[in-house]
Amino acid sequence: MSEKNRFAHRLALLGAVEFSASDLELITSEIAEMDRILADLEDFAQDTPWVSLQAQPIEKKLGS
Repeated sequence: MSEKNRFAHRLALLGAVEFSASDLELITSEIAEMDRILADLEDFAQDTPWVSLQAQPIEKKLGS
């Protein structure tokens, strides 16, 4: 199954919603682009150390 057919199948799960051929083409290309971006971000996230900082001063912490 091609990538576009896979996305079209996912959209078909919406049931009664109808898409024109041009809308379907645009939507499937946008989904493919988002999937590509997410894959790039996943690679970036795996290679980047994440620094965490306390968001509140110690005396303002809940439960103290």
